[in-house]
Amino acid sequence: MDKSVCLIIAKGDSKRIPNKNAIDFNGKPMFLWNVLKCLAIFDKTYVSSDYDFILDTAKRYGAIPIKRPRRLCGNIPNIPVYQHAYSKMKPQPEAIVAVQANSPTIEKWIIEQGKDIIENTIFPINEFMTVDERRKLYGSVWAIRAEKLMNYGNPYKRNPDSTLIDISVDIHYPEDIIDALKQIKI
Repeated sequence: MDKSVCLIIAKGDSKRIPNKNAIDFNGKPMFLWNVLKCLAIFDKTYVSSDYDFILDTAKRYGAIPIKRPRRLCGNIPNIPVYQHAYSKMKPQPEAIVAVQANSPTIEKWIIEQGKDIIENTIFPINEFMTVDERRKLYGSVWAIRAEKLMNYGNPYKRNPDSTLIDISVDIHYPEDIIDALKQIKI
């Protein structure tokens, strides 16, 4: 059994930027930036999507695709999407480390920290989440143990045991793309 695996959720459509997760971001589909980082960190990286282009591309690079049902696309919290994906993982891991597809400038070390924190057995925690510079829950990386995930309760009331600041841009609007491109180290 894997201690933790990576999960990237990348739905096909977005209200503000059509096909946001698949648009070109500095030469690659936006979601692929974090898939490639996670493939270098985890033994298994899963991608949950309703969009065949995303699933096929993820598989071509070595990720494991999970077809997401329509009922889990749209404006819903992440927890039900994580629970669906977790139910499809074989064997089921002890924890998942979810990495946002629309935050392509997340530093690799932050993802590694999420993995290390959730796998720590000396000081075990059940849930880790990134926060922005104002300490507001951000969730560019959201690690959670399986038992907590499957018994989460209200998915709108997040209360992680541990947090870490992440300054990557969460892309929702066209101007966010410009801000994120400024963060790329050349």
